[in-house]
Amino acid sequence: MNPNHIGSSSPQKEGRLYFIDNLRAALTILVVLHHLVYFSIYNDVLTQGSIEVFIGLLFLAFNQTFFMGTFFLISGYFVPSSFERRGATRFIKDRCIRFLFPFIFYVLILSQVQHIEVYILGQEPFTWQTYFSHLTYGPMWYVELLFVFICLYAVWIKFMSKNKLSVVRQSTPPTYTMLTFFVMILAVSYFIIRLWIPALGLPGGAPEVQSFVGLFTASGYDLPQYVGLFIMGIIAYQRNWFRNTSDSMGRAGFGIAIGASILLLPLAFIFGLDRLQFSGGWSWTSLVFSLWEALFCVGINLGLIIFFRKRIFYQGKGWSFLSTHSFVIYIIHIPIIAIVISGLKVIQFPPSFMFLATVLITIPLCFMLGYIIRQIPFVSRIL
Repeated sequence: MNPNHIGSSSPQKEGRLYFIDNLRAALTILVVLHHLVYFSIYNDVLTQGSIEVFIGLLFLAFNQTFFMGTFFLISGYFVPSSFERRGATRFIKDRCIRFLFPFIFYVLILSQVQHIEVYILGQEPFTWQTYFSHLTYGPMWYVELLFVFICLYAVWIKFMSKNKLSVVRQSTPPTYTMLTFFVMILAVSYFIIRLWIPALGLPGGAPEVQSFVGLFTASGYDLPQYVGLFIMGIIAYQRNWFRNTSDSMGRAGFGIAIGASILLLPLAFIFGLDRLQFSGGWSWTSLVFSLWEALFCVGINLGLIIFFRKRIFYQGKGWSFLSTHSFVIYIIHIPIIAIVISGLKVIQFPPSFMFLATVLITIPLCFMLGYIIRQIPFVSRIL
């Protein structure tokens, strides 16, 4: 097959994959919305027990099945080419600079801003004791875990070179057999890890395992998704999948995600709601829930990649801005959400309109501050 073939109707055939840049930018906005809903629910911006909270929890649950995993898929796709261009030493050095400085800055500075509500509304004094108690990596767990994956990839490449193994890039489109095999592995991995770390952060499991996995990821129950999709990204690069996957497979992906949600999700909830058995443990409903999540994850990723490849393959000023500023927006969005929510509570903003106001203020503020931050000398080289 022609290595430049990317489907039956996609106009982009060579050069930079702008549709992937656009997808990553769109996912960044989804992350901001995800945390807007999350913090609005758990900071009583939305009334507990209301239909808005129920819809919000569904929104969070569906997002959790794929959106951060898609970041790892995209990152995995670009790691081999970056590694080949720069070489191992320079590649790891560049990633250290790009990841380490933002990570440290978030933990030491922005983590306190993330907890601004306890200082302002909880009237907790700012002391060394409270400072250390509120240290957190926030959304930077993604950067930390990605760096671990990159280092493991570097070790693997070193191992391959010692054994004189070479990887030649091919243009072999994925098959449904490959994807089915991956779904099965992912579903079983979900089921196994949720024996110790229940899904959706629900109670139960093994605290020791949760504490260890929590050093690397905020949602340990989704670790198989992140590992699996990062590896799939590397394979996708080697086989040119982002270009040569057929359009029909993208449509099928959306169909699989919708069909699994209609057939499997109600089954897991109806029979597994008692004692939250669907979330983990030796329960058939946990296996069904794990299978649904694996199918939804793979299906929605297929659908989104093909959709953006066919429909949003160009970059105007808007997409270019989002793509350029997506990393800095990702870093600063949670502290901004915390500031906005705290500020609205201080001025006693009407509760009925507080969520809408939070959304309308936070998103433009993320864009504006993201732009300003990248104008700082040397910052743009990192962010």
